[in-house]
Amino acid sequence: MKTLTILTVTTACMGGLLMGYDVGVISGVLVMPTFAPHFGMEGDANYQAQVKGNIVSMLQAGCCIGGLLINLFADPFGRKAGIMLAAVVFIIGSIVQVVAPNVGAMMAGRFVGVGVGGCSNIVPVYIAEIAPKEWRGRMANLYQFMVVLGIMVSYWVDYACLKHMPVSDKQWMTPLGLQIVPGGILLLGMGFLPESLRWLASRDRVDQLTTTLSRLRVLPENDKLIVDEVTAIISSIEEERASKSSKWAELFQRSNIRRLIIGVMVGVCQQWTGTNAINYYAPEMFRQIGITGETVDILATGIYGVVKVVFVFVFFFMVDHKFFGRRNSLITGSIIMFVSFYILGGLLKHIEIEQDALPPGVEPPVGAKGYIAMVMLFIFAVGYEISWGKIEQRPLVFVICAEIYPTRIRAICMSITIAIFWAMNTVIAKVTPLMITNLTYGTYFFFGSTVFAMTVFTWLFIPETRGRSLEDMEPIFTGPVIVLKNKEATQTNLNTKEKEAGSTHSSSDHEAAERGEVNKEAVVTHQERA
Repeated sequence: MKTLTILTVTTACMGGLLMGYDVGVISGVLVMPTFAPHFGMEGDANYQAQVKGNIVSMLQAGCCIGGLLINLFADPFGRKAGIMLAAVVFIIGSIVQVVAPNVGAMMAGRFVGVGVGGCSNIVPVYIAEIAPKEWRGRMANLYQFMVVLGIMVSYWVDYACLKHMPVSDKQWMTPLGLQIVPGGILLLGMGFLPESLRWLASRDRVDQLTTTLSRLRVLPENDKLIVDEVTAIISSIEEERASKSSKWAELFQRSNIRRLIIGVMVGVCQQWTGTNAINYYAPEMFRQIGITGETVDILATGIYGVVKVVFVFVFFFMVDHKFFGRRNSLITGSIIMFVSFYILGGLLKHIEIEQDALPPGVEPPVGAKGYIAMVMLFIFAVGYEISWGKIEQRPLVFVICAEIYPTRIRAICMSITIAIFWAMNTVIAKVTPLMITNLTYGTYFFFGSTVFAMTVFTWLFIPETRGRSLEDMEPIFTGPVIVLKNKEATQTNLNTKEKEAGSTHSSSDHEAAERGEVNKEAVVTHQERA
């Protein structure tokens, strides 16, 4: 990997850190001593839960809109400009949150999460269009690792501010203000980086495309590798233009409707695992199980973040085992998750009974049940990271969708999937504090039941996609809806052409296989059009 390429991808990946930090930081901010009094959130528990839900969910609502709208700017003006715009919007939102005098202003600052949503959409695209095809998978992994890292860092920043700063508004203003750092690095860094290769080709800037690619790969412009890659990029753009008029008709084909339903359901299921409920309200959940004290609940939240990061690495190679793949990883992780939640719910029910029996004002000890309940949350994180959370360190929803959606309609399908993904995230952020307040231990039985339903859905309807080309998947999606009726659809130990050749190809390689041999005359045709 060449220096400029590494620098470009690493800087762009600050968008992942930015997203993860913003998602995680609010969990600790909500329980800072002066936060509720500053915004007049004291009093009735249900009122507090409503306001907390509104504050948290505004970020996800903004992300939903930003993820959809960013392409309206990035397509005509460039991926680079789109990322920089998203960073500017994010920085403005962060400043508004820090200086917010009331709940309305705080919600407005959170809603400017349109910048986060824009980054979540456009940064992975930029990375895929800059990195060499043999490195794209690893670069996508880096982006998603930065998301998880950002969540963990935000938890520990919250803990440090609560532990080491005197009680004042600065305790919650500081972690919110630190959001500006990754946003600033992303904005300034992108100003020195090249434009996306595919965007340059789509604008008929062949000379600039060739020069940029030569710089990224550190090869002369007339080198065969450079010429071949330019030819491949331009040929791909030409084919997309030729087929553009038939995209919507193709989307509504029976097999593609089935692909879209599965992709959307995977996104919905991932949100209803309960993981983001924990991400957003972890300190309150730890308080529920008796982990109390001035900073102990925040400390436990930080440990939860560490567990998530560690197991991203631990299970990095697990998906390549012949037993697992996509489908069996989902089923195995889901079983771990719903069992953990059911045990946690049962323990919390007994903890609440014991707490109610104590005289008013007496602080209950944590006890064995509390520590076991905390371990159940950590075990849930393990189950999530090996299944719905990360496959090859990428969110499963994007892995599955990249593998099942045909190339020509992938952008449309991904936009629909991402919009619904963020919409469900918004609902989770809104209802979780109300569930914690009113359902208490029932919250975990609820999420345990949704995960159980996901396990059944996966077992019946989701095929194995690892190692399959789009051609291999066509018979599966035109076959029985219940995949158990099609033995091939559930096989994980596949003898694919890629394995026979002794290599593993990314979804980008499958796209190349779809296109067949590149038409070498495409460059000349493209240049004539320009």
